[in-house]
Amino acid sequence: MAPPSKRRKVDALRRQKPVEELTFSIDARQEYLTGFSKRKQARKEQAREQAIKEAKEEKIRDRKELREQRKVDLETHVAEVNKVLKEQDALARGKDPDDIDSDASDEFRGFNDSTTQPETAGEELPDDAEYVDEDKYTTVTVEAMDESEDEEAVAERAAAEKAKYAKIEAEKATELAEKRKKRPWLKDGQEKQKKKKFRYESKAERSLTRQKQKSKNSKAAKERRGKDK
Repeated sequence: MAPPSKRRKVDALRRQKPVEELTFSIDARQEYLTGFSKRKQARKEQAREQAIKEAKEEKIRDRKELREQRKVDLETHVAEVNKVLKEQDALARGKDPDDIDSDASDEFRGFNDSTTQPETAGEELPDDAEYVDEDKYTTVTVEAMDESEDEEAVAERAAAEKAKYAKIEAEKATELAEKRKKRPWLKDGQEKQKKKKFRYESKAERSLTRQKQKSKNSKAAKERRGKDK
């Protein structure tokens, strides 16, 4: 079989629009020759941005998988807890835990009030209870609430109690302040001596002090020489 004809390629070249003019750009050549580092840096920046984008997408996928896994674990844990509570409820009612239908639609709603009774149900709280500490002393009054009592009366009584305790605290603070004002280590009529404030001497004061010291030393030396004679 003969090889295919090359007329198609020749016809395609003939149909192309001929180039009218070829121009040489010195600026384009200069930019190409001096732009290797710039193009390399651009490729690095593009690769860095692509890596950051892929890392973000991977982190989003990991978070989604973690949320789904936590959701499954939570559902499993809740189912196990409900199963254990149902078994305990059955034991409290005197039934066999094996007879409980695990596929029942109703969920466990807690124990019955008849099964467990608090030991202190019949006990009455005292009207007043005192609490004593080394530094503090307080009295707590327990009163039964009257449902028919007006809210305004309750608010007024609470405000009165608050004012009473505030007055007591103010008296304690005043007493403590008076105790702090007293100074038992000082005698009657004696005032605390003020501490002398330290300050540096000026140049003139230092010169005068040295002159006084020199004159005092010279006078003492003359007296010693007079005694020796």
